[in-house]
Amino acid sequence: MRKIIQLIIIIFILSGVFAAVPQITQVTYDPSPAIPGTTTTLIIQLENKDSITQENVTISIPDEYPFMVKEESTKNIGNIIKYGKATAKFTIYVDPSAENKTYTLPIEIKTKSASVPIKTPHQIIVSGNEPELKVIDVSEERLIPGQEKEIELTIQNVGTSPAYAITMEIQEDRTVTATGTVIEREITPLGASTKYIEKIMPGEQAKTRIKLSVNRNATLKNYMIPIKLLYRDSSGEWNEDRSYIGIKISGTVDLDATIKEYTNGELTIEIFNKGAGKAEYMFVEINVQGTIEKPKQFIGSLEPNDIDTVKTKATLIEKDTIVLNITYQDTDATIKTKQITLTANNKTTPTEQPNVLLTAIILLVIIAIIYLGYRKFIKK
Repeated sequence: MRKIIQLIIIIFILSGVFAAVPQITQVTYDPSPAIPGTTTTLIIQLENKDSITQENVTISIPDEYPFMVKEESTKNIGNIIKYGKATAKFTIYVDPSAENKTYTLPIEIKTKSASVPIKTPHQIIVSGNEPELKVIDVSEERLIPGQEKEIELTIQNVGTSPAYAITMEIQEDRTVTATGTVIEREITPLGASTKYIEKIMPGEQAKTRIKLSVNRNATLKNYMIPIKLLYRDSSGEWNEDRSYIGIKISGTVDLDATIKEYTNGELTIEIFNKGAGKAEYMFVEINVQGTIEKPKQFIGSLEPNDIDTVKTKATLIEKDTIVLNITYQDTDATIKTKQITLTANNKTTPTEQPNVLLTAIILLVIIAIIYLGYRKFIKK
């Protein structure tokens, strides 16, 4: 009796394993071939070739390298009538490290009568393009003459296959004049100009840092710096990509002023630029407590480490406060205003006019003394 029961159980199990299930009659995927590091849409067509309805049909795709199902990995189809058809759609992610070859994708189907899934393998062609490296970001876009600055570069693999043994190098960018004179680049790397990165997968980013030095006499303008990226692809072949980073050399304007001279009502003020940037379209407004003849004056431009003067007639009170409002355009073509406060101290107060009457009296006294001395001592 025990053997009979065991036989019945085996028959039931085998009937479940070998029960008919809908057949996969078509598998399509887009894009075709599938691309590493991207998703592909998989459409599976099922057909019930039996003369009975297949109930509770489910279709599943297990995760198996290099494929991973996004969202639902099991689709419930429901019932498929005799000789009927149904479709299921899956979104499959292809691992970035997948090689250019054909992979097997397992598809499992279950029904009410076939509780044990029936696995059917289907082939998916994976073919990626060559890796492609680009510098997509730079931490510093503005430097000033004479500055040394470490900047961070972000490199991204915008291709569809991995890049290996990457070296990033700042290229020489020299200009040769018609006379043969070589003009060196005004932005140069300090230390090693080459950086190494082991691997960058498709879509992945890597960061590296390099120190730059700006020539103290560099012209204030935008510079394009060439970057060479040398790397191996999956087959071991060397590839080279080239990117450019833009760096703007601009100096800040730093204005200051001092009272050079204030004599007999003549006021001279020196204005100087301590910064590395050029101030243009400078307009000065002078405010004092006393009186001033020309409170508003146009200077023009003021180069770095340069001085200009404004002169006017003024009547100042001792220790009078002089307020300068200087409006100018900086190297970014931005209009700015700098306020500078000066004090007219004792050294810069106007010299007092001589008293004519007092001077005459002193002269008369001196003449009288000389005359009396002459009569008393010499004439005798």
